[in-house]
Amino acid sequence: MRSRQVSFPLDDEGFFRRECSLCCREFKVCLRENELGQLAQCRIDNFLVEQGIEEALAEDGDEDEKDQYCPYCGQSAPPDHWWTQEQLAYVHVIASNVMADLLNKHLIRPLKRNRGRSSFIRFEGKEMKKNEEWISPEVSDMTMVDLPCCKRQIKVLDDWGSAVHCFFCGFCYRIPRRHC
Repeated sequence: MRSRQVSFPLDDEGFFRRECSLCCREFKVCLRENELGQLAQCRIDNFLVEQGIEEALAEDGDEDEKDQYCPYCGQSAPPDHWWTQEQLAYVHVIASNVMADLLNKHLIRPLKRNRGRSSFIRFEGKEMKKNEEWISPEVSDMTMVDLPCCKRQIKVLDDWGSAVHCFFCGFCYRIPRRHC
């Protein structure tokens, strides 16, 4: 079930915030248009499957599941493992709302309509409530780093002075020290 589009805030330059689950540092990546949509839909689909609402989804044969790398510690993980805590909470609310819509439409409303037809069965349930879907706007912070290996850019913490790993291929770069 491809139910709806999910949008995430980007900063003024179009960068998307990510977080390493190992070192817990945040960074930003400039994703292509289709990459962000695929990540969001994958997370919602995974949540619904985990909750038993959908059957296992068929793999899209053209999706590239190459590991990506933390710019700070170099830890590798699949593309759907870099969510910030706020993004996870946001997607959880969206997925819960999708689940509520499905249950209301296919279970609760039909049971309410049929309650007068039989004196043996009585249903007194209420429709599931939906929660507000909200995520903080993205601020334009961090220092931009060019990654010549993949011809992409990332943003790292302003005070980060160590080497930076390419998020897309893992290549390690030394960052020149900034002079005041």
